[in-house]
Amino acid sequence: MAIDPPLVVALAELGDALRANQLQLDIGPAEAARAGRDELAAQITDYLVPRLRRLDAPMLVVLGGSTGSGKSTITNTIVGHQVSPAGVLRPTTRAPVLICHPDDEAWFLDGDVLPDLPRITGESDATGAVLRVSSNPALDPGLAIIDAPDIDSVEEANRDLATQLLAAADMWLFATTAIRYADAVPWDFLRQAQSRGTSLAIIINRIPTGASAEIVPHLESMLTEAELDGTPIFAIEHHELSDEMLPATAISSLRGLLIELATDAERRAEVVKATLDGAMGSVAARADAVASASEEQQVAASNLKRAIDDVYRDAGTTLHDDISSGNLLRGEVLDRWQELIGTAELMQAVQSRISLIRDRITSLVTGRTGATAEVQGEINSTLEQLLIDHADRAAATAVSAWKRLPAGRQVLDGDRSLDRSSDDFRAAVGPEVRSWQDDILDLVRERGATKRTTARVLAVGINSIGIALMVVLFAQTGGITGGEIAIGAGTAGLSQTLLSALFGEQAVRELATDARRLLVERVTSLLETDADRYRSLLSASVTPPEHATNLRAAVDKYQAARVGS
Repeated sequence: MAIDPPLVVALAELGDALRANQLQLDIGPAEAARAGRDELAAQITDYLVPRLRRLDAPMLVVLGGSTGSGKSTITNTIVGHQVSPAGVLRPTTRAPVLICHPDDEAWFLDGDVLPDLPRITGESDATGAVLRVSSNPALDPGLAIIDAPDIDSVEEANRDLATQLLAAADMWLFATTAIRYADAVPWDFLRQAQSRGTSLAIIINRIPTGASAEIVPHLESMLTEAELDGTPIFAIEHHELSDEMLPATAISSLRGLLIELATDAERRAEVVKATLDGAMGSVAARADAVASASEEQQVAASNLKRAIDDVYRDAGTTLHDDISSGNLLRGEVLDRWQELIGTAELMQAVQSRISLIRDRITSLVTGRTGATAEVQGEINSTLEQLLIDHADRAAATAVSAWKRLPAGRQVLDGDRSLDRSSDDFRAAVGPEVRSWQDDILDLVRERGATKRTTARVLAVGINSIGIALMVVLFAQTGGITGGEIAIGAGTAGLSQTLLSALFGEQAVRELATDARRLLVERVTSLLETDADRYRSLLSASVTPPEHATNLRAAVDKYQAARVGS
């Protein structure tokens, strides 16, 4: 198996890198960059790589041009019989037809040139993106002609195919008419040929009898203005058709050019080299434009991701503040806890001995499992709702932030479910809160591991002590310290007194710190999971950043290989 030279390898890798940059976001020059990417990637695969592998392969001339310019009629006249259907219906050319000498047929059937187009042979009425290969001894070996679809076809697929075929040509034969030679679309293609150094000849067809002397000089002046002076022009005046063909004399000069290219190897090599060098010279700038567009997309994606990160970081901070603000001790939570510990009775004993308070609390809460469960249930419900409220606000803020940023609305794609917390988040909140309460009970068990403390903990009840720790935590703004005044002073103060009586003040500080840390970890994880909805959408809408980097590297590798070739 032949080993490709470095330039071919570099080009193939550049084609892969181009295709990897999808440019999904509709920002800046994205539309033009996508078209440029597709054209360049196709030209690399369809033309540059196979031509560099076989510089001596038959020359490919693509006959393209405007609707109604008579391309099929000209093709049939060159060959001497109908190989491409002509008619009044548009578009006439349903599928491109490649005509070559029988000795060259294998080269075009093997699929090295235009490898993505399936090949068919024979006189079928094929349509769409297939290449019909027709061998004919009327053409000399060494040169093939493709009759391409219209560049301005009403069918987008035809226009795209025409563009692809022209990019794969060693030479363009560009057909237009006396009426349409100044139209904008043909000149867009001619300027493209000029910028890429493509070998070019122009056929101006259907000229009124005797009008060539006026029209051809005008076309020449336009070509000079477009820096295409010297481009060969073949003028074909109006003729009556016979069997859908022009008189042979009408295309004698054009036929002469094709015979010269087919029979003169040096002349053919000169034309091929000019087009090949022009195409390769345009590659880096065209790929750079795609890379710049890809980098612009990465900036937009980074801004969208940063907005989500900021929103959910702020949501976590606000939620942590609210957890410690005393809001959770309002309403039913406070009422149920006061009922459980008998606040009214114990308030009178706050200044008494800790052991007396502990004993009084113990006598009140021991055996009151049902009341403890009610308090836990109220804490669960209140904390769950608090988390959902914050997640809903974060989601609404995230959507609002994205709508203000480039491509944000496109990524959101009108999904109304994104402006509130997800169903998965809501389903996970309850289990996470209950798991955190289990964490609290585990902390209490660990702290009550000594025999003496174990007896006290068992006497009061692990669940009751766990609730006391939650109450103290929810009522503090900066952790537990002995001299701080809690929100809801009576309830929280008694809870702290109970904990201090059981474990000591230092142990209570450590318990509160651990309880807060565990809650923060679970809450943060929940919010981050909900934020991942937006990150997943973004990942699905934007090419990974390494692809933009890889494209820049592929351009550099190509340029280095070209210098070294």
